[in-house]
Amino acid sequence: MKKRALWKDVFREIGRTKARFLSIFAIIMLGVSFFSGIKSAGPDMLDTAATYYKDLRLMDLRVQSTYGLSEQGIEQLRGIPGVQTVQPVYSSDVFLGDSGLIAKVYSYTDKNELNGYKLTAGHLPAASGEIVLDEHLREQDKFKLGDSITFGGEAGEQPEQSFRTKTYTVVGFAQSPQYIETANRGTSRIGKGTLDAFAVIPEGDFTLPVYTEAYLSFKDTAAQTAYTPAYDKLIEQHLSGVEEALKDYPAQRLEELKAEAVAAAQQGTKQQPPQQQAAAVAQSQPELPKVYVADRTINPGYAEYKDNADRLSAIASAFPVFFFLIAALVSLTTMTRMVEEQRLQIGTMKALGYGSMDIMTKFLVYGTLASIAASIAGLAVGFTFFPDLIYNAYSSLYNLPDVIKSFYPSYAVISIIVALVCTTMTAMIASRVELRSNASVLMRPKAPKSGQRILLERFTFLWRKLSFVQKVTARNLFRYKQRMFMTVIGVAGCTALILTGFGLKDSIGSITERQFGGIMKYSALVALHDNAAASDQASYKKLIEQETAVTSTLNVLQEAMTARAKGVNDQEVRIFVPSDTAELASFVNLKDRSTGKPRVLSDEGAVITEKLAKLYDVAPGDMMTLLDSNNEPFQLKVAAVTENYVLHYVYMTPVYYAKVFGKEPVYNTQLLNYSGKDKAWESAFGEKLTANGQVALVSFSSGVGEAFEETMDSMDIVMVVLIVSAAALAFVVLYNLTNINVSERVRELSTIKVLGFYDKEVTLYIYRENILLTLLGILSGSALGVILHRFVLSTAELDATMFAPLIKWQSYIYAALLTILFSGIVMAFMHIKLKRIHMIEALKSVE
Repeated sequence: MKKRALWKDVFREIGRTKARFLSIFAIIMLGVSFFSGIKSAGPDMLDTAATYYKDLRLMDLRVQSTYGLSEQGIEQLRGIPGVQTVQPVYSSDVFLGDSGLIAKVYSYTDKNELNGYKLTAGHLPAASGEIVLDEHLREQDKFKLGDSITFGGEAGEQPEQSFRTKTYTVVGFAQSPQYIETANRGTSRIGKGTLDAFAVIPEGDFTLPVYTEAYLSFKDTAAQTAYTPAYDKLIEQHLSGVEEALKDYPAQRLEELKAEAVAAAQQGTKQQPPQQQAAAVAQSQPELPKVYVADRTINPGYAEYKDNADRLSAIASAFPVFFFLIAALVSLTTMTRMVEEQRLQIGTMKALGYGSMDIMTKFLVYGTLASIAASIAGLAVGFTFFPDLIYNAYSSLYNLPDVIKSFYPSYAVISIIVALVCTTMTAMIASRVELRSNASVLMRPKAPKSGQRILLERFTFLWRKLSFVQKVTARNLFRYKQRMFMTVIGVAGCTALILTGFGLKDSIGSITERQFGGIMKYSALVALHDNAAASDQASYKKLIEQETAVTSTLNVLQEAMTARAKGVNDQEVRIFVPSDTAELASFVNLKDRSTGKPRVLSDEGAVITEKLAKLYDVAPGDMMTLLDSNNEPFQLKVAAVTENYVLHYVYMTPVYYAKVFGKEPVYNTQLLNYSGKDKAWESAFGEKLTANGQVALVSFSSGVGEAFEETMDSMDIVMVVLIVSAAALAFVVLYNLTNINVSERVRELSTIKVLGFYDKEVTLYIYRENILLTLLGILSGSALGVILHRFVLSTAELDATMFAPLIKWQSYIYAALLTILFSGIVMAFMHIKLKRIHMIEALKSVE
């Protein structure tokens, strides 16, 4: 039996109830697209980076030594089992002309197999005197093709000691897989302690006697993908193997250095008495070299990039739950109402001999078609639109190619299963409940719920004051409890999502104001050369003294180091030592975020920033490990934790600095305070400062704040999509529930129309309930939104940034108004439907 009539009826039902079908389709599509899109964004990001690393042959391990790597050391590395490539290179930190920028210069030959460069302009260096610069410098308009650059160095580290020539011509710009992070280039041994860029010159232009580092790749890692457990496990094994293979190298290298030192000392003291020669030889004896083996996580941004992708996956595991939960609730209500409307037909079919499965097929097919169609559309949108959107939001933070989008069958299957549970399963449950009754019962209308006294009636003093219409509204709300709870939950979920979107915008947007002005109170930061001539130092001092706008100054030491602990990504930390701790409060505001209590520097420990303490799980009294640019570890005690939102700082007194590092601080930075000056004045003043020989770099707080704000603005589009998606969900939910409300009570509404109610009065009869339920949903959603906002903040934060746990009062209003707006639009549609109710047709008796 083909049962053609049964199948025709299924598709005719879809045609008759387009609005219902489309509303289920829309709510499922939103949930699927949101889940699949955010869930796939993380793996797509990792796949894009892994492909980039493989294309440019990023090294697996990097080996460095405090006294360089000799040819003997390189040969030892080549002899390690499993090694595929060993690439020794020269490198040195220099100042790029008088720009104040510090770059790490690497050697390059055509034979290089690892750590390739992606050219963005020009060509790679081929002849002596040619240089390729970091693309980041071109984006900032610091240099252009054809520019001439003269290397500069610190006292005792003149470029002549490392390079054949000091002057170079820019022939190209490139990106490197070692530096995927836009803002971070690592630490430096010179200047302010942080690198601004990398540069590449021909290997022949280096005059260093030994290599400074070596890059390794392995045969068994070539087929593995970065960021996977399999790759990480192999690298862990190889790192231990390389360390074991090089355990005798420091002693061997020390003997070489001793021989070189003796030869050099004897050569320089040939004309001196034997006693003086012996003394010179003794003084030139080197210390035992140290060897450092590091994996890719040493590269700025490598580990944090994976963390950001994992954070997206964590958000994807929680956020769409709201969408699917609301979808399930609304679908259950919708399908239940559909089954109830079909009672007469179900009873007739049962009387004609159709089995329960045949009758149920109509509702199962209806729900399944809506789910499958919505899932296909949602997966198409999710896998293509959301990864692009999220990746572009992160593009300002990383130097990577366009995102590679992939199809993930597992996410598709999960989405479809959840969608089917939301519709097909609810349809089956609703129809099975009705099919328990026999045909004669089903062919009669369902008896209305008996009237009961509601809780409010027991408060007689209040009940008596209510009007007739208000009493009817109250009774209807408690009479249809399921619909009431469904509406409140649906509206609350949508309001919570909208509020979370606005709250995230508030949290990210408030960082600039709190950090650059509230915490960092100084107006400008001037980095100074340690080796400046006395005349330059005198002219700088005179320049500051003669500038009447400058109200106060503070000399500080700023030095970049690396925080390290097991199980935590390495973080760049800025050591901050003021020359006068009593004056620090005028330049930097150290305080507890919750209580506002000031943090005072002491000689017994350091004050560290809040996010750093959170990442390394340390509290006052705990110890932390910091590594300098030579990878030397130092232990410091945490005395207090201070509020901070951008980067990581460790504040110390000069006494405690000397205690930890065994040397007196050298103040390489001066903080300036001034007031009432505009951009034009800052520009002119900046030109005066940079023209001085002692000044390496000038940074104005206003410019730094604006630059950070521009970076964070890229996240706005994500917030907009979240808000729009939640608003669309709110519209679908309200439309569905209001439509069901009207359909359920069509006989009741027809009755009051017959009794003389005007169209507006009939509409208000329904609207009063909807308005009250919407307001209850908004209140509940606001509380739920605060919880969801906190979860997303804790999950989505970057390692070097702390989001302010803040939701402005305006955001509560915006979320409420958007929900009310969509409620109003839905009510306008319902008013038209209520006007079209056919009273006689609706009040016809089945008999």
